[in-house]
Amino acid sequence: MKKILLLAVWSVALFAGCQKADFDTNVNGEALGTFTLNAPATNAAIMLNAATPTAKVEITWAPSKPGVDAVPTYKWIAALKTAGNLDAPLLEITSDNEGKDSKLTLTHKQLDDALKGKGVADGARADLIWSVRADNGTTKQVATEVRNISITRMKDGATAFILLGPASSGTVNAIDPNSTTQTMKFNWTKSQPAAGGSVKYKLLFAERKLDGQGNVIAVDWTKPLIAIDADNNGADSLASITYKAISDSLTKKGFTNTELPVDLLWTTVAVSGTWNQYADYVNQTVILREIKVYIVGSATPSDWTIENASRMIPDPRFPGTFFTYVTLKAGEFKFVNGQQWPPAPGIIDWGQDPAAPAGTITDNGENNIAVSTPGIYRITFDYSNKKYYLQTAGSGGVGGLGIVGAFQQPSTWNPGANVRMGNLAPNKMLVLQDMTTNDEFKFHDGNEWDNGANNKSRWFGPETEGGTKIIVDGGGAKNLKWTGATGRVRVIFDGTDVKNITYSLTPATEMRVVGNGMSAYPEWNPGGSPQMTYIGNGKWQITLALIQDKEIKFLAGNDWGAFDYEDAGNGKIKYEGGDNFKVTKPTGTYTITLDEQNGTVTIL
Repeated sequence: MKKILLLAVWSVALFAGCQKADFDTNVNGEALGTFTLNAPATNAAIMLNAATPTAKVEITWAPSKPGVDAVPTYKWIAALKTAGNLDAPLLEITSDNEGKDSKLTLTHKQLDDALKGKGVADGARADLIWSVRADNGTTKQVATEVRNISITRMKDGATAFILLGPASSGTVNAIDPNSTTQTMKFNWTKSQPAAGGSVKYKLLFAERKLDGQGNVIAVDWTKPLIAIDADNNGADSLASITYKAISDSLTKKGFTNTELPVDLLWTTVAVSGTWNQYADYVNQTVILREIKVYIVGSATPSDWTIENASRMIPDPRFPGTFFTYVTLKAGEFKFVNGQQWPPAPGIIDWGQDPAAPAGTITDNGENNIAVSTPGIYRITFDYSNKKYYLQTAGSGGVGGLGIVGAFQQPSTWNPGANVRMGNLAPNKMLVLQDMTTNDEFKFHDGNEWDNGANNKSRWFGPETEGGTKIIVDGGGAKNLKWTGATGRVRVIFDGTDVKNITYSLTPATEMRVVGNGMSAYPEWNPGGSPQMTYIGNGKWQITLALIQDKEIKFLAGNDWGAFDYEDAGNGKIKYEGGDNFKVTKPTGTYTITLDEQNGTVTIL
């Protein structure tokens, strides 16, 4: 018997060694193949919305491979998680198409009714396990995995809604952090509550952050950075927030540097009872709390006319610091954050603190700041540290503005020999300087290279190579360059737009008087007009026979298109365009002096 058995084993082994196996991998008979679940993912949380009973919940899976004849039908099966298995499911629901489809589609109400029928209370959460069972009549097969799901029954609800404005954008919104009259407005479409309910809204903000790959990091909106009720105690689909309220909220959350933009995401949540319906979108907004500081007073060019007060330049290196280059008269002035006087909403003015050392500012019982010596000053306002500095270069120190560079002789790039510029208007400076082709230089307002504090030197250069915009420190220490012919150059620093400081370089080798107000020269003919004589320090002079009630202007070349000056009134000149100079004196011979660096003209 043992021999026969051994022979049979050898025969099987020999057969296996001589013939290649060829197995049929198809399911035969009425067996069912294994299958897997697709969605929802494990640990999904579904909240059934009483305001949207027809909203759909979809459960999907891969189909089970059927046998020869019988096509399987499917049921979604779910049991309480505490039961630990699906042997006695709480729910059994046939899939779509009478069980033939590998998906189940239920409305919120259908799923809610199913849970209600099993004793789950209104608004209660059921923690379940679930899978799918295939059945072809002879064989039953459950999917290869069991997943967790939590379903919260209907109680409250609200319909979906979308944000309207402001539109999502990375463009900076500059706001005055002290304004209680100006507002940012956020609005959205209305969300409808479930029957018998009501809706209130909250505006939510979060900081927009990026991961190492530049992707926006998802926000947990249940823990926003800032939450603000909508207007009308939350009932409106609009939130109007004053600039000051926005700024104060950001400061409380640690964004204390008002000179830096804050990149935010915002959305809205509609609250109806226990239901929180978040807007379908999230928008970006970037806010810059732009503090504006002006000077006004009898010592300033605008006197006490606050509507004409000149604005100071923010210093990007020292947040909360502002500065200006200005000609001051003997008198007094103060600082203000707008072009209105208190008690206009949000307006604050500052002056000398009478109980503190000179140079200390306060907005409570302040004194005006006295100026005893007229001249060109650099005024620095340190909002963060409540300090101010009045500095003039009259003694060779910090103040005013000048140029240093390769043109200086015998010692180049020497701030101690800074060539000081004239002041045409607040933050507008001009100088005429001899330069050689390709000479490089910087604007510089001190007498040394130490710029480590806001009361020390500042210097400027182009933001980009060859660009006309200039910035403090010069964008990577770039220099300005004169590329024209060797000779006298007109150098202008223009900071009248404090957010876009520019410069210009033009030849200053000649200056002509043109017009119809000269008796010995052709009318309005630059090439045939007389040339003035340069007498130094930015001054030109000429003696001419003039005709009363006719006009003249000044042109720095022998053809139209050259740099020119027009009448700014009261003996002042300007180059931005305007009226010609009217000859108001009786016809006769006069000496004309044009002072570019002080911005004046005299006819004597």
